Amino acid sequence: MMGTHPDTKSDLRRRLRARRRRLRGRAARRAAALATRRLTALDGWQRARHIGIYWPADGEIDTRPLIAAATRAGKHVYLPVIRSSPGDLAFRRHRPGDPLQRGRFGLPIPPRARAPQRRLAGLDLLVMPLVGFDAAGHRLGMGGGFYDRTLAGRGRCRRPLRVGLAYACQQHPAIPHDRWDQRLDRVVTDRTVHVW
Repeated sequence: MMGTHPDTKSDLRRRLRARRRRLRGRAARRAAALATRRLTALDGWQRARHIGIYWPADGEIDTRPLIAAATRAGKHVYLPVIRSSPGDLAFRRHRPGDPLQRGRFGLPIPPRARAPQRRLAGLDLLVMPLVGFDAAGHRLGMGGGFYDRTLAGRGRCRRPLRVGLAYACQQHPAIPHDRWDQRLDRVVTDRTVHVW
């Protein structure tokens, strides 16, 4: 465990977000397509029936083609929805073409009345966004702690395979982390798959 001063994480977060945003246009689409291909080739993806997938924002890899591929393969896709209390995530069913509404931070979410909800323990695989990652599976997110609280709050319940989806340029030698930060099982990039 590496105890950190919050400024260390926020400075690294700022630099890695800027690096991620510099990848645009054709280069970003090509890298996203390569990462998507690697992810859909994973055994965990092939076996999964219920998958949590983030909606892209702030230069993250575009997951809409991944959502479409999952749907075509007969998998059920669930988008994360931030719950104010206790500050963790719920997962609502989504199909391409379904209406979405603006949720917290302006992120698109399935409307509550129309979308079945699933608990984390009911997911087989969780595709997570990240700002940065390191060779030990530590993830740096946007700083809200929503994924960490969701994953930590499950105790001994069955947990999904936790997969970070990122551009290779988001890897950092050592991500500062605290005892409550949740590690990933895999990170899939446009260049490789990291396994822990």
